[in-house]
Amino acid sequence: METWKRFGEKEVSHSMAHYLQAVASLKDEKGFVRVGDVADRLGVSKSGVTSMLRSLHTRGYVDHERYGCVERTGIGRKLAERTESNRRVLTVFLSDILSVPEPVAAEDACMIEHLVSPQVMLEMLRLTSFMQSPHPTAVAFREAFKASPGACAHHSPGTCDVCGPSCLRDSLLPPARVGGVLQQIALDEAGEA
Repeated sequence: METWKRFGEKEVSHSMAHYLQAVASLKDEKGFVRVGDVADRLGVSKSGVTSMLRSLHTRGYVDHERYGCVERTGIGRKLAERTESNRRVLTVFLSDILSVPEPVAAEDACMIEHLVSPQVMLEMLRLTSFMQSPHPTAVAFREAFKASPGACAHHSPGTCDVCGPSCLRDSLLPPARVGGVLQQIALDEAGEA
């Protein structure tokens, strides 16, 4: 099966993950969770919360009686904890290792957190821990990475092992609308090179 088709097979959607995390944080703060609490936390309607809780209940992630409190099941608790751990690892990796600005790192981590496999997250945690360690190789890498150019070192097509026949950096630049026309914004213009 092609990978893109498997996207919909993930345990939970992005919204479901946020609902589980909202239930978890509200439970920690208040000791109980009601539909209105979740609606207020997420800025959604109570009917939307009820609908999502029905979906989460069907999947076995929460228990919820009509007009009662919301409780995560064991598997719901584990899933919320794993998603939050994924977010933390991703945020640290993006901000501390790759030097991505904190707001961008936090937003991207939030978008990725429920899509990454446990195997990849364990290795990313291992890499992040190593990269933040005082190990001489990690220290040398951090210094070399900070000093490296923001652009691809190989500007000739076919000369870079990563890019292959065309420079990937050019295709990764974000498009922007200027006067109704899409234009490429150079990363160095944004102060990121």
